[in-house]
Amino acid sequence: MSQSIEVQMLNALEIFHYSYRFRDHLFILALEDESRLQELITDLRVLLSSRIQVLLLCRDHGELQGVLETWSQRGYPFQYFQAGLEFGVSKIQKEAMNSCFQAGIIPVLGVSEDSVDTSLPFLFDRFAMNLAQSFMADKLFFISTAPGLIVDGRFLSHLTPQEIDRLLETAKDINIGRDRLHLLATKNQDSVFETVLIEGTAGSLYQEIFTHRGKGTLLTSDYPNLVRQGKTSDIMDLLLMMKPYIHSQSILPVSEDELAQTVESYFVYSVNNSIVATARIIDFGEACELAKFCTMPRYQGRGRARQLALSMIESVKAMGKDFVFALSVEPKMWLFFQSLGFEEHGRERLPEPWKKQYDFSRPSKAFYMKL
Repeated sequence: MSQSIEVQMLNALEIFHYSYRFRDHLFILALEDESRLQELITDLRVLLSSRIQVLLLCRDHGELQGVLETWSQRGYPFQYFQAGLEFGVSKIQKEAMNSCFQAGIIPVLGVSEDSVDTSLPFLFDRFAMNLAQSFMADKLFFISTAPGLIVDGRFLSHLTPQEIDRLLETAKDINIGRDRLHLLATKNQDSVFETVLIEGTAGSLYQEIFTHRGKGTLLTSDYPNLVRQGKTSDIMDLLLMMKPYIHSQSILPVSEDELAQTVESYFVYSVNNSIVATARIIDFGEACELAKFCTMPRYQGRGRARQLALSMIESVKAMGKDFVFALSVEPKMWLFFQSLGFEEHGRERLPEPWKKQYDFSRPSKAFYMKL
């Protein structure tokens, strides 16, 4: 079944939203194998069209310059540079690369490992991270054949330094190796950029950068987390976050106008100024409903929604309400509310103002907490 025009527009809006957010930001893409370049050609076109600055870093096995010349003849704006892992990038090269960014050209830095002291492990990784620090990049992508970080057979989409420390102590199998993960985490902790481990397949960069779903594994510093009330500038983020929940009918639709009128009744959980979870308090006189729980996929199962709910319950208590309640059609949310101390409750026993506006044909369960 074809998508409705409204869904198509929301999908486009999501792309434009992230394009605007990352406009003129610098992303460094470190390719462990230059053959990955062909897979990423369309992704690179999308990044350039969004005016995102890109620097490609590749191991140079002698064929890279020829490959780039072929793609340049086809209209792809590459400019080749070369450096040794032991020497880094010269001041003149750095100035030339900055000129490339301004001209909409992708500088491609081929690095050679000839005559390098191999006693220091992960030289390519260290070079990439030093390069990202030197250029004050916003993100550093390590692109390989792996989808991201896999620990004991489980794919992990986001990790903080504390979580990595725990994994290094307890994990039995880490696909990128324990020592390499430790290096990436240590360097990332003191850097200005975020690190992403991602597979070098067509569309992976697009999904990681331009959608709420993400694609690879994001390693971040220990950012301060904040729970706060919603504000008008949050409306677009909230609409995009709720889009998949509305599509799956987990929550009821919300128009932009309705959201604009009620945005202050929403609470948001933000990480590094990015909203990763939200929910709403709806006042029904003697009680309040906790509704519209949404979390970005990368941050699900990490306790954000729980902290959000606990903060909202405290706010309802401060309002002097008798009880708080919540409903959901999702079994996982039933377990979530019970884990917070809610008890299952008959919908017919909820406040009259709520009953008058609710569609009882909806297969939801209600949960109740006395305050």
